[in-house]
Amino acid sequence: MIKSTEQKVVKFILNKKLIDAGDSILVALSGGADSVFLLEFLLRYKKRFNMDIAAFHLNHNLRGKEANIDEQFCKNFTAQKRIPFFSTSKNVKLYAKRNRMSLEEAGRELRYGELLKIAKTHNYTKIATAHNADDNAETVLLNLIKGTGIKGLSGIPERRGKIIRPILVLSKKEILDYLHNKKINYRTDSSNFENDYQRNFLRNEIIPLIKNKLNPQFDSAVFRTSEIIRGYTSLIDEQIKNAVKKTITYKQQQLIINLKHLEETDVRLYGDVLRKTVRKYFNEELESKNILDLLKLIKAQTGREIKFPNRIVAVKERDSIIIYLKKREMKNVKQVEIKIGEEKQFEGKSVSISVSNRNKLSFYNTINKEYISADKIKSNFVVRRWKDGDRFYPLGMKNSKKLSDFLTEQKIRSSEKKEQLVLTNSGMIVWVVGIRIDERYKISANTKKVLELCLN
Repeated sequence: MIKSTEQKVVKFILNKKLIDAGDSILVALSGGADSVFLLEFLLRYKKRFNMDIAAFHLNHNLRGKEANIDEQFCKNFTAQKRIPFFSTSKNVKLYAKRNRMSLEEAGRELRYGELLKIAKTHNYTKIATAHNADDNAETVLLNLIKGTGIKGLSGIPERRGKIIRPILVLSKKEILDYLHNKKINYRTDSSNFENDYQRNFLRNEIIPLIKNKLNPQFDSAVFRTSEIIRGYTSLIDEQIKNAVKKTITYKQQQLIINLKHLEETDVRLYGDVLRKTVRKYFNEELESKNILDLLKLIKAQTGREIKFPNRIVAVKERDSIIIYLKKREMKNVKQVEIKIGEEKQFEGKSVSISVSNRNKLSFYNTINKEYISADKIKSNFVVRRWKDGDRFYPLGMKNSKKLSDFLTEQKIRSSEKKEQLVLTNSGMIVWVVGIRIDERYKISANTKKVLELCLN
């Protein structure tokens, strides 16, 4: 039984070409059954695959003394095996709160971040994680329930970049039986028995029922199906890749979807094109409802806006959809006062006001620089975002105009309108920052004092 389990993993590694001769492999070691089996197996076949092995443990600080015991177990285990051991401690709960994510997501993000960092620093060519067939079945079910599309049904990949999953072919039972027969100790995470987490609920409640009532080999069946789907998705991915290349651009932290080019793509791929690009640039996995909302936005009127999790916003423009990350609201900062001779920061931009010699004015490349007459200036300036009801006299015009209409005429994208700044004096708009000054403040032959306005 022991030999057949090992040979099953060896065959999987060879078929998927997961390990190359001379590889240096960093193993993610939690102390649980799966990671202990993985490390034990790799050490047993170290000479056959001609590889070096080290291990890494992350203390999540979620289970008090129990977590510290896990860390010490891993330290002792690797010391007995005489292999390099790395460990670090992170406050996963605090990280999850700050980044508005679940504990599972936070732990995964921190864990992979540390693994990649150590691998780069110490020149490990591969990172091995102990995902198994049961993990894959849980992932597929979760993705099916959430409606993440065909990619989600392909399950956990056996390889992603330098990350490999050599025991993905084994069931949890096979791993536990192996460790039991060889009398190898491991740690058990007590939180695995709590159904507070979605994955634990499936693992402890739903999947046992499926195995008992429908298919005892459910994990193996899902694994085979996942492999088949991965084969199909590789073909589809090539088409999606070409569509993304033609349709999507990313600049100034905005994802721009060219709707004209999108129409040249098979409509059945729209959802995957959108899902792939949002995942790539914003690290967010959109669910089916989000994708449907995005697809509806294609035919919506200009200016229509929809919001997604984690501050992601999509806005319909005339010929495109703009997706961007909404800035966090700055508490108690609605406007900033600026004196002549000062430069002030406002929401990541810098505005300065200085006295200028009217005989040495430079009008070359003045998109972010303007000159105004200071003769009517009565107080300090204020920079703020524009708001509904704002009016001004655009340079060259005798009548006032609503700023909202002016921005539309200037073809300012809806996604950018909300960020537009104005510089005011005594409540009147002096400069629509970076676009146009007010007619009432233009320099004339009678101007005595000139001010230079700069957006840096």
